[in-house]
Amino acid sequence: MEKQEPTKESITESLKKYKEKKGVKNDFNEIDNVYPGANQVSNVRPDNIPSAPFQGFNQSQFEATMSKETDPDLMMSFEVVPLPSNGLHYRHGISELNVEYMTSIDEDLLTTPSLIENGSVMNMLLRRKIKTVGVDVDELLPGDRNAVILFLRTSSYGANYNVLVPDPRTGNPFKATVDLLQLKYKQISEKPDHNGHFTVEIPMRKKTVIIRLLSSGEENMIQKRAAAQQDAYGTEFSEFNTMKLKAHIVSINGKEDRTYIEKFVNVMPALDAYTIRKKILEVSPDVDMKYEFVTKDGYKFSANLEVGIDFFSPST
Repeated sequence: MEKQEPTKESITESLKKYKEKKGVKNDFNEIDNVYPGANQVSNVRPDNIPSAPFQGFNQSQFEATMSKETDPDLMMSFEVVPLPSNGLHYRHGISELNVEYMTSIDEDLLTTPSLIENGSVMNMLLRRKIKTVGVDVDELLPGDRNAVILFLRTSSYGANYNVLVPDPRTGNPFKATVDLLQLKYKQISEKPDHNGHFTVEIPMRKKTVIIRLLSSGEENMIQKRAAAQQDAYGTEFSEFNTMKLKAHIVSINGKEDRTYIEKFVNVMPALDAYTIRKKILEVSPDVDMKYEFVTKDGYKFSANLEVGIDFFSPST
């Protein structure tokens, strides 16, 4: 006798029997009423797949839109900029940044008087242009920040930068053109310890001083505090350098008390302060801004390149 296949129940019939058995009240429409044909075996084959039930679909308009979305001329582009620090001073260890090229909108930002006046224009530009996830502009070391600024300038307005440089023999300024592509990163031989700290021995007080590098955000805060203090007390000079030196120091002969460090630095001999600052400069990754200039009569000398907001002016 031929074996008969068991009859298959539809989903609707099975659900109805289950509800009757459990005494569940049917307060909603059956599946077939919500999804017509849900219990029928599909007869769709690759050769008879129905067309999409969209109305008003315009194939040529769709292709034009997709073409715009993928047109490289309509997309923002960026470059990978290696950092002078190699990421050694960051928790995330990022050693390079994705930096977007400048646009005409960024030029509007750079020429906004209020942003220039309050000193926030560069930070705002960097926040717009750095696209690497997890990077806070304020946490960048000043030298890494300088590397990004240098890239933005050269990629936007070229490598030539016109400056006025004083002749060291006479003090008279002369015009010179700097090739920014000649600027290289400083070579740093000493690496920080596992805490990101460095050690320096000061000669006068014979103490061991542990120091750390400051982020650009920390330096900006110290600068604001120094300016506010000068205004509040009406002093003739800013104590920015001394306040910055205090912030660099982690401990003195193992003492980490901030009050002790403040008082120690206030009476520190100049030679000891110079020794610490020299160490900070030596271990700070940065763009080497030293450049060789040549006067009209052929005299050569090296000087540090000073840049300002005009660094991003196409006319310079």
